[in-house]
Amino acid sequence: MNNLIDITVNGKTKQFTSGITGLELSKYYKEEVKREVLACKVNNQIFTLNHKINKNCTVEFIDYMNRDGNKIYVKGLKFVLIIAIKEILGYKSDIAFEHSIDKGLFCRIINGKIDNEIFQKIKNKMKEIIELDLQFENISVTKNDLVNYYKKTNQIDKLNNLKTIASDLVDLNKCKSYYAYFYGILPCSTGALNKFDLTYLDNESLVLRFPVVRGDGEVPEYKHHEKVINVFQEYGNWIDIMKVSNVGSLNEVVSNGKINEFIRMNEFIQTKSLINIVDDITTNKKEAKIILIAGPSSSGKTTTAHKLCMYLEAKGLIPHMLSTDDYFVDRNETPLDENGEPDYESIDTIDLSLFNTQLNDLISGKEVSIPTFNFIKGEKEYNNRILKLEENDILVIEGLHTLNEKLTSQIPREKKVKVYISPFTPLSIDNYNHISTSDIRLLRRIVRDNRTRGHNVEATLKMWHKVRKGEEIYVFPYQDEADYIFNTAFIYETGVLKTYVEPLLFGIDIDSPYYEEAKRLIKFLRIFFPIPADGIPKDSLLREFIGNSCFYE
Repeated sequence: MNNLIDITVNGKTKQFTSGITGLELSKYYKEEVKREVLACKVNNQIFTLNHKINKNCTVEFIDYMNRDGNKIYVKGLKFVLIIAIKEILGYKSDIAFEHSIDKGLFCRIINGKIDNEIFQKIKNKMKEIIELDLQFENISVTKNDLVNYYKKTNQIDKLNNLKTIASDLVDLNKCKSYYAYFYGILPCSTGALNKFDLTYLDNESLVLRFPVVRGDGEVPEYKHHEKVINVFQEYGNWIDIMKVSNVGSLNEVVSNGKINEFIRMNEFIQTKSLINIVDDITTNKKEAKIILIAGPSSSGKTTTAHKLCMYLEAKGLIPHMLSTDDYFVDRNETPLDENGEPDYESIDTIDLSLFNTQLNDLISGKEVSIPTFNFIKGEKEYNNRILKLEENDILVIEGLHTLNEKLTSQIPREKKVKVYISPFTPLSIDNYNHISTSDIRLLRRIVRDNRTRGHNVEATLKMWHKVRKGEEIYVFPYQDEADYIFNTAFIYETGVLKTYVEPLLFGIDIDSPYYEEAKRLIKFLRIFFPIPADGIPKDSLLREFIGNSCFYE
């Protein structure tokens, strides 16, 4: 007689035969499942649908509108595009997924030329592969065989990463006769990937698009962000010159004892970029009296503001920093979100009338009493902070909403300069596995929250989805409003952050709802050689997160 086990789905427990797969189980709940199931979470751990369930457990079905499921969906689409490229352009052609761009992935074809006709063939081939519902297989090969395969297929970018794998066997993904490696699991088959779109730009570059977690389930319309693409390209050109375009080559710099020299070069490039912005502001935007700095969480807005003030002062200006936080409405007036909870990310948390009135008065040369928000009492206080702008004075204001014209609607545009910042890292694991900008920001935030607020990793992960939601609504839609975009990424930083965050991630228990995310981040960090922080200067933006910054401590 077959053993029966208790499986709880959506709070209801039923008995099933031991050894039932996730795919078989999902068919029992097909009326309750709205979208194609990509994987299953069994007691907080994610498995492919082929996984056999042998003990009592709680199961959650994962689709592309789930954060974990969306990552699985994208990895599957990447593989489909790789196959399409090779079948249309030839086996020696390939593709590099370079970075995220708005709601998609910017990628570039290697060893192949395309035009509109060929592009359409690639897109149609992707549709054909999806309609065939081909299986994604997980296979194990010896490390030696994989080295030979990478050499034979000219995938040199992947060779160095194998040095961080201790086992003699390596997992690999297979579809048809094609092989690839992706960090994390893939869907069972291509048939689950029927929502996608592809946009052809130029210079053999494409944007792969897909449904996003905070969307409506459909593929978002493509919006071109030329300035963001240019920032990635500029930094990408530099790391190509330095021959450090992927994690394996960065690890070589560490193992060769040259990391401190590389850190100094990286810091110089970032400093030069910010000084260039200041030079342009002081030369071409002489009417400006307000510099507004915006960016998503953990971009380094505070340090950027401090350094910007320092460079402005070197140009003969007298900068004054203001925070939009001091203009919060009283806590009892905070707007509520759709769940009836305080929405601290909303622009309406700011007293817009007072903010604009005081900015106008300052620009007009009037004396103004600046408020200070008392976070304990939840109200503004006036503690004799008097400010009056003279001819060479300029305001520097950083905050979540500073690119949104609604924040400073009463201030003439020529009086304002808008700067958007974010860590746009062009570093990749290899051509198939790009590094997510949001992951870099999350690692920064975990370290800073633990160091300055005493938060454990779970507390940071718990609030991260709300932070990301706020960015999607209040930051990213306004990035094209920026006069300048400043890249706050460091090519070396993940190796440094690893030494701080890895022990914290290992502290998450297996029964935690955040265990799977911690496991994903640990696997990501595993491929980086640790980098000591000794060589990082005290005025580095990274010090805002790891500590010992000359601006704060």
